[in-house]
Amino acid sequence: MPPSKPCGQHTELASNNSVRVTKCTCGTVHITLLASGVTVRMSADALRGTASGLRAALERMDETSALGSTTIN
Repeated sequence: MPPSKPCGQHTELASNNSVRVTKCTCGTVHITLLASGVTVRMSADALRGTASGLRAALERMDETSALGSTTIN
């Protein structure tokens, strides 16, 4: 695999105590999980899909907390 090229200037889209989301001039979105320091790079479309999946997981988690838990293996 060829070495990755460094991205250009970043614009911060959002940040809080857990995550920082920036967009590079090339269009790549960088999501940095602050607790672990892990950064995931993806396209804007991939970010939309990821956000949708995370929203669904949070809704499900909140429902489960209100009703009791169920284990899925």
